[in-house]
Amino acid sequence: MLATVAIGILSFTVWLHHFFTMGSSADVNSFFGIMTTIIAVPTGVKVFDWLLTMYRGRIIFKPPMLYTIGFLVTFVIGGLSGVLLALPPVDYAMHNTTFLVAHFHNMIIPGVLFGYLAGYMFWFPKAFGFKLNETWGTRSFWCWIVGFYLAFMPLYVLGLMGMPRRMEHYDIAAWQPHLIVAAVGAFIIFVGIVCLAVQLAVSIRDRVKVRDLTGDPWNGRTLEWATSSPPAPYNFAVVPDVQSVDAFWDMKHRGVAYERPKRYADIALPKNTFIPAFIGVAAFVFGFAVIWYIWWLAILALAAITLAIIIRASDDETDFVLPAQEVKAIEEARFAQLAKAPPNEMVDEPGFAGGTILEGVS
Repeated sequence: MLATVAIGILSFTVWLHHFFTMGSSADVNSFFGIMTTIIAVPTGVKVFDWLLTMYRGRIIFKPPMLYTIGFLVTFVIGGLSGVLLALPPVDYAMHNTTFLVAHFHNMIIPGVLFGYLAGYMFWFPKAFGFKLNETWGTRSFWCWIVGFYLAFMPLYVLGLMGMPRRMEHYDIAAWQPHLIVAAVGAFIIFVGIVCLAVQLAVSIRDRVKVRDLTGDPWNGRTLEWATSSPPAPYNFAVVPDVQSVDAFWDMKHRGVAYERPKRYADIALPKNTFIPAFIGVAAFVFGFAVIWYIWWLAILALAAITLAIIIRASDDETDFVLPAQEVKAIEEARFAQLAKAPPNEMVDEPGFAGGTILEGVS
């Protein structure tokens, strides 16, 4: 947490490293270069935090974990190249070369996309009630990771060789082998994208076979896996008794993870509304219009946002109550589904979901 706070504070002091070549004084460039180097320290702490979450654990290399490890390794490489660019003299030499392109993508693809894909595959069964195909997920990972390194590592070398970015023609023969390798890598990445599409299509086709009956397909530690997949309209029928950080893991060890509540109560819930989504779209239109000086569109979007806020603020009927009888019916259906769940391949200890834990369903 402290490392995250430090990154948040220091991030306000590093932004000028994008403008080392714009003509600022040596003092300004030195300050922002030093701060950009310093921010690597709490970032490194975060990397060790992530690694230590796996320490002494039994790592199961399913697609979400593969993408997570791919993120860690590749993100660190991108960060190290960023520390190099934090030095103004180096940045002067590398500015506007393919080295910068490689660094940027080295941060964005593993830092954003790999993390997104890991979360997408991990929480997909919770949101939609069935798991994504693991074979195609694994294929997509290997295509992405191999394709990424083939596509972007040569760009570091080309940047050091002086190749500018955004070129439409070149006549330096020494660059050609590296660019051919990068082109092969780009094609492999394309295959990885195709694998992701096939994974989704195959998973939807086989959704009945891969249904998540337990709500806990990964033998999870935290409380979201204690709910059904997809979840009920409410969070929990009864507020869980939390006695540790990894509450669901502790509940499974104590044999109380799937106990029926003694009684149910009415639950107050917010009504669904499209207004927040509408405001989000209108805000995007407003920002676009202001950037491009389309003032009539900006005024129209701002008026739409204002009207939506007024409508929402004037609505006093934003909640409803789900009766205890309906809550009980939803929970009874969930327990009936749990009883039909096959053994969980993620589990090899007694007392866990999908195995003998279901003896505790009472």
